[in-house]
Amino acid sequence: MSVTRRGLIWEILNSWWIVLSCMGFSFASFIYIGTKARTTKWKVAGVLYLLVGILSIFFIVSDPISFASTVAVLVWLVSLLVGVIHSFLVRREYLIRRDYILTNGIEDKDLDKIREDVRRHYKGKDYIKGSGNDTHLDSTYHSNMEYRDYDTISNNPSDSLFENENYDETFEQDHHNFHSSDYISYNKTTEYQSVDDNNININFCPKEDLLKLPGVNEQTANRAISLREMLGGFNSVQEFIDMVHIESQYSNQIREMATVKDQNIYLRK
Repeated sequence: MSVTRRGLIWEILNSWWIVLSCMGFSFASFIYIGTKARTTKWKVAGVLYLLVGILSIFFIVSDPISFASTVAVLVWLVSLLVGVIHSFLVRREYLIRRDYILTNGIEDKDLDKIREDVRRHYKGKDYIKGSGNDTHLDSTYHSNMEYRDYDTISNNPSDSLFENENYDETFEQDHHNFHSSDYISYNKTTEYQSVDDNNININFCPKEDLLKLPGVNEQTANRAISLREMLGGFNSVQEFIDMVHIESQYSNQIREMATVKDQNIYLRK
């Protein structure tokens, strides 16, 4: 039965370290889970299992036919069995701890601190200023930069929108049927307008609304707002999910709850 809300498959995949214990490497299992779950007692257990193994091998190799080597073999075998049992006993606690760490973005906070220390050390500017927080300009952003069309996400309407031979003719007619004074262009101060009252418009909504989306915490919301302001908006909900690193189990829920609106359109007064 699942002990976390992430599901049975996630729990099985994150229990692979038990295989190490079954193979006689309990010390590696406990050092691993102690590091991932930030739990000192498991790291200590891993070191103890390692010391027992080293001492047992030392006595066995030094005098294979002595009484001490026989005892060493027995102690080693017992430690291997205890390590396997111990691994199964702590599995539930590890999964709950790991789920909490991922849900609250604890690892991301540590990475942000390291990045900030590096930035200060080298006096760099590899951060996006936005919403009172410095959000790291990560590799996902760079990969998305390669295919984004900046004419279509600019905060100011561009003539290039009408130079595209594949643009919607209906939109062109509507554009000429009204005087330009009847329209206002979108900017950061435009009142939040939702395409659907039941959906959250991630290109317009305030931070409070972003936090209503599943899998979005304070750090994720700040990153989304920073990227949104810099890029002029997200082209799709999927792009939002990819660029702000939403965990896959929340993707379907966000697609149902969120929507986007092209920031380069004209809004009628």
